[in-house]
Amino acid sequence: MAFITKGNKIIMDAYDYGIQLPFDVTGATFAPTDKMRFELKKSKDSETLLTKEFLNELDSTTKFRFFLEFSEDESKQITPGNYVYFVRYLKHDIIQDTVVSGEVFQIKNGNG
Repeated sequence: MAFITKGNKIIMDAYDYGIQLPFDVTGATFAPTDKMRFELKKSKDSETLLTKEFLNELDSTTKFRFFLEFSEDESKQITPGNYVYFVRYLKHDIIQDTVVSGEVFQIKNGNG
């Protein structure tokens, strides 16, 4: 099954990896060194379980695209259950904005 999105909600089968989920961000002027940071947490106020940073896949100052993808090792770290995720915009490694804040990220029992 892999990734399913419903609005900002993401549903993923447990232990799936290597599948890309595209994210497009607009609303800022992006430099080539800017990054987006994906953070996965058990709840909004809990410690971050998984962090991934991305550079822009596009040669654009008005649109930022990245592809969320988990490695096999990362997918093994995330057990079935409900989580929340954040996407933060970074310039010079300093958070400029939170693009997605505490949206549902659900891991369903998979074929693991």
